Amino acid sequence: MPPTPVSRTLSIALLIADTPAKPVLESKGDYLAIYTTWLQRSLKSIKRHHWQDKFTLDIRPFDVIKGQYPSDGQLKDGLWDAVMITGSASTVYGDVPWVKKLSEWIVDLAEQHPLVRICGYCWGHQLIAQAFGGKVIENPEGWELGVYDCELTEDGEEVFGFTKWDLEEESAGGKLQEVSESGEAESETKSVRLQQVHKDTVVEMPDDFNGSAFLKLASTPKCSIHSLALKYATDSPPIPSIAGTSDFIAFDTYSTPTSSGPSPPRGLQILTVQGHPEFTTEIVEMLIEAKTEMGNAPEEIKEEASKRAKREDDALKVGRRVLCMLGVEEAREEGGDSM
Repeated sequence: MPPTPVSRTLSIALLIADTPAKPVLESKGDYLAIYTTWLQRSLKSIKRHHWQDKFTLDIRPFDVIKGQYPSDGQLKDGLWDAVMITGSASTVYGDVPWVKKLSEWIVDLAEQHPLVRICGYCWGHQLIAQAFGGKVIENPEGWELGVYDCELTEDGEEVFGFTKWDLEEESAGGKLQEVSESGEAESETKSVRLQQVHKDTVVEMPDDFNGSAFLKLASTPKCSIHSLALKYATDSPPIPSIAGTSDFIAFDTYSTPTSSGPSPPRGLQILTVQGHPEFTTEIVEMLIEAKTEMGNAPEEIKEEASKRAKREDDALKVGRRVLCMLGVEEAREEGGDSM
């Protein structure tokens, strides 16, 4: 008899490093609203069996420019499952006190509270890379604006490998692919498509951390390190709110196991992407307009950038992988329903 599902709440601390441009703020809200919309849409698109646990999200903002962070006591007690760092118009390599503090804090978080998952997007990706020993510079190749195909490495294919439920979305466009017995796609797809709004880039990998090497997951011709991951020593540690602690526990003995075993994102402590899965086409179009009007981006790239912004992207697919990292695994057999 299937187990009785439990209702769980995933607690996410959103470390906010900027305020959106005025047109975005007025029409789409602040970063808390933008990230919440993306993550909620991603959660609702995940197909789960009726006997699997039900999840809701509790996303709370912390203004790191003002020095706001989750307390050490809350982290120790397992009250935060994940920390996510937003984008920013700042640079990570300038001598800015709050950036330095955030860099030190995020490394300490990984060291002292290892069960807390860490994610970074655009500037957050760059901040994490630099904080752990990588190098970030202004890209001599210029801006990436709009949707780019980020070519996946072998490790990237494992983390972002699309399941058969993802392929249902592709089938309408004639892109349906074969699916293996495990439920993972046997696909020619070797890239993940994300909206981009950045000129800085990571050019050197972070150092090893506690004996584990950071993994490069994706790249574009303009940006060689587009996504990073750091694996745990085991493939499915529990999340803090289930374990009641942020101290490392090797295996999740609290959740109902599946016959196919944990998906690869379950074994990640850190996951970053240079892109903006939280941004919609409309948001990126407003940012392109604002950056070219202010002279931050050259006028001659506006037309191509605007065309790119209208391309389809994999924002929800990436969102599903992020939530899988937090234990919300997709059903791997027929019969799963969207949450």
